[in-house]
Amino acid sequence: MASSLPLVLLLCILGTAFSDLRVSNLRAAGLRPDQNSNADGFVKVFCASTSMGQTTVYHDHPNPSWTSTFTYRRALQGDVLKLEVFDKDVAFDDRLGTCTVRIKKGTFSHRCSLTKGGTLSYTYSLN
Repeated sequence: MASSLPLVLLLCILGTAFSDLRVSNLRAAGLRPDQNSNADGFVKVFCASTSMGQTTVYHDHPNPSWTSTFTYRRALQGDVLKLEVFDKDVAFDDRLGTCTVRIKKGTFSHRCSLTKGGTLSYTYSLN
């Protein structure tokens, strides 16, 4: 009697449907300045530990917003979306906070509090 395990594995692989994840409308508010100036904020975006990219640095502003849209074409429902907010400095960049969410189908807007003060708002869509 032949095993049906190869057929089951094939069906599981074919049933895994990747989706397009889009992250946009990134806005920070109340970023804490470092000792020398206002925050020079930027955001790094990850899905399932894969880098989707990062925003440009917004210099000397506690309330930056970015027009960048980030796309990841191999997202799965339940993957973790992670956004890390940094203050750009000459010696090293200070992490101001991290936002994480398990993604699901649809379009959602989120806002999270950053550990060093301020908030990050963003929208994601998983098709």
